[in-house]
Amino acid sequence: MDKIIGLLSKDDWIYTGLLFFSFGSSLYVRKIGNNILASGVLGFAMALVIIGPKVAYSLGICVIAVLIQQFANKKSTPFYVFLTTFTYLMLVRFAHYFLPVNEVASHTNVIQLIITLRIIGITFEENDAWLHKDDENPTKRYLTRMPTIFEKFAYFFHFCGLFTGPYYTFQMLIDSQREVLKEWDPTPEVKSRFQRLLWSVPVFVITNHYFPLDTLRSDAIWEVSFFTRLVYAALIFVVFKTRVYSAWAIAESICVILGIGIYPAASNPKIIVGPTDLKAFEALEEKNSIEMSSDAIVNLDIPKVEFSDGFRDGMKAWNRSVQTWLALYVHSRVKVMRVETTMLVSAIWHGTYAGYFMSFGVVAMCAILEDVIFKLVPTNPETGLRPQWFRILYTHTIRCRGFEMLATGFLLKNASDVHHFWSSIYYWLPLLCVPFYIYSVKTATPKPKRSQKLE
Repeated sequence: MDKIIGLLSKDDWIYTGLLFFSFGSSLYVRKIGNNILASGVLGFAMALVIIGPKVAYSLGICVIAVLIQQFANKKSTPFYVFLTTFTYLMLVRFAHYFLPVNEVASHTNVIQLIITLRIIGITFEENDAWLHKDDENPTKRYLTRMPTIFEKFAYFFHFCGLFTGPYYTFQMLIDSQREVLKEWDPTPEVKSRFQRLLWSVPVFVITNHYFPLDTLRSDAIWEVSFFTRLVYAALIFVVFKTRVYSAWAIAESICVILGIGIYPAASNPKIIVGPTDLKAFEALEEKNSIEMSSDAIVNLDIPKVEFSDGFRDGMKAWNRSVQTWLALYVHSRVKVMRVETTMLVSAIWHGTYAGYFMSFGVVAMCAILEDVIFKLVPTNPETGLRPQWFRILYTHTIRCRGFEMLATGFLLKNASDVHHFWSSIYYWLPLLCVPFYIYSVKTATPKPKRSQKLE
């Protein structure tokens, strides 16, 4: 028994327990009726049991955000909530430096992260619905009704995804109440996700046992060859990926059982956005015996994660709900340095460790470097592919190994640990990116002003 327990860390066992408890709860909630308020109470109770009094951190920002939503100027509400929520997140993370409290970490930090996304997300949902309330022919779907204060708190603490993700909108939660979903059978969708566990869990357990992360922090990394260091980094990344593959397989299944993210396939649903063909959705939303799709809640595109052509495609395929959240509420809303700003917000959201900023900062440079490379090696107009030699050399070698090296910065977190490992491989990727990044910034063609475009 001790050997079995020793295969996973204490936090991993707790997460495993939370996932399976949430899975069982979703089956019961579906059976008795998918109630938003009851699910919120259950999620709050779970948080209270797991993190105890620290749930006050999350409850505090929820109260502040709701007050801003109720009394702030409508047009400025998203800005105020965004700024306040991220400022609060930073204060909570640094509180242990100036107050006699423990550092916000592990499960407490994860809950804080998820609630941050939900608070800002629902604020933009409400604001967009208010701005477009008079649109006669809307091109996208907005909130069908405004949430009550109690529903907001229930959404913030809804047990589905509270400890792991994926992120989903309040509108998706409303859509999960549709009568047609009570008769829809989620078994095939759940089964396909549980089949993933047959390979992701064994790979995670084996690689986690033989390739511990602490090795990259120790001087032992200097005793092996440069090639071995890269291989070890790749295997550490396998540990991380398969842990996430396994956790999100169960987390997505919970969403599917509750009907979150389930829409008619003909409505062409997209992650977070939901149905994009509004006419098809309106015609089919309450019809039985039609093909349903869970694309709006699929948080991973594993083939693209493993075999994508570039950094951008790989990033978009990973944690797709958060990537889309960043695209909808950060990238599309800022005017300058969109990629850099988005990566900065992502780094701040993930945590205060220097490794996050080092990793995400280099990702922005990698994307720009990649743009230069792709211009030099264009795709074949007939096949849409770049030459095979390029795909072998760059896509499956340099790009993959580079991404794994950046991921070690994300995983190691502390600046000294990141520097320790990155210096052991001579900072090859950041140093390669810097001159291209400077070149691209200097040679970037300024966009014409609006008046010039009209002329």
